[in-house]
Amino acid sequence: MSSPYGYGGRPQDRPVGAPPGVLPPPQAAPWQQGPGPGQFQGGPQFHGAPYQVGPYQQGPYQQRQWNQPYYGGHGQFNGFQPPKRRGGAARLVLFGFAMLVILGGALAAISVILTGGHTADGTAQPGVTGPSVVPTATTNPQQGSAEDYLLNAHIYRTGALPEQNCKAASLGTGSLAAQKVYYEKLFTCLNDAWRPIFKEIGQDRRDPGLVVFDKPVVTPCGNFAPLSGRVLAFYCYGNQVMYTDVQQMNKAFGPQQDLAYLMTIAHEYGHHVQGVTGLFYARAAYLQEHPDKKLEYSRRNELQASCFAGVFSRAVAESYPLTDRMDEFREQSSNSFGESPSTPEDERTHGLATNQGFWIQNGYNISENKACNTYAAPADLVQ
Repeated sequence: MSSPYGYGGRPQDRPVGAPPGVLPPPQAAPWQQGPGPGQFQGGPQFHGAPYQVGPYQQGPYQQRQWNQPYYGGHGQFNGFQPPKRRGGAARLVLFGFAMLVILGGALAAISVILTGGHTADGTAQPGVTGPSVVPTATTNPQQGSAEDYLLNAHIYRTGALPEQNCKAASLGTGSLAAQKVYYEKLFTCLNDAWRPIFKEIGQDRRDPGLVVFDKPVVTPCGNFAPLSGRVLAFYCYGNQVMYTDVQQMNKAFGPQQDLAYLMTIAHEYGHHVQGVTGLFYARAAYLQEHPDKKLEYSRRNELQASCFAGVFSRAVAESYPLTDRMDEFREQSSNSFGESPSTPEDERTHGLATNQGFWIQNGYNISENKACNTYAAPADLVQ
């Protein structure tokens, strides 16, 4: 069976190129199957596997077409399209995702300056400015259902990430070599921070891979060239590797805005977290039964990854350091990623820039994964 990206056979049998990178992509491993029929019963038995970010809106970039894997265009998000409803929803979703390599998009970035943001109810910790909210589910879904898992996943009960000694490397002129050094150091900190959390929930997984490229790359998710469309970075579930475009990051931010680089790679790692924890499969199964929620749940998914990035940012705050750059951190998080209010509603897959900022800062302020239950958040915070 062929995939829409031109590869046939099992994901682990698909060819992986050798693009220039910080770390080599991990050796092909058996595709981590999601739950089989009936395994959505009992919630905690649900375990997922590997997993993805959105449109960069700077410059005269055009919308990509339906048949291009980076962005699905109207009605399709980043190559994700739930299978048609033909009965046996969980079986179809899991089979479809075992056969298709889902491409994570690029972290959404906008060039316009947005002002304002959300205020939210909640008691902030002493000295904390900005959002400080722990979302609470207001519905009681069927126990063991995909919705139940999205609202009550174990990850929300794992607390804070261990503090990391992670002084930022210099980005210098933003060259390939400099970005490699920067990302390699940050990526090591991400792995060290999240590894204990994965172990706590019973998912003792190998670390994902990272590739930093300034030449065309070949991946199980497709072949990509620098400055392709609006892509900054993406996470490919087919080989559990994150890819970052050196030239696009320089064009979007320049090497002076290192906090944008931090948030970009931490967000992509957030998608890996969603895969390891099973949230990826739960969302896919939920959308099988609720296709009308695709855009909303795309935004909840993206904003959750950004919140996980905020939680990680808190773990490196003292050493990076961030503590004396909080005004810059808040400004960068609320103005660089996400969609503009002028973005057509049927293209809003990642959430408004102000909401991106809200969830990054909320993760930072609460500093625990319970801050990131975007599936329990009110609608106005996931627009």
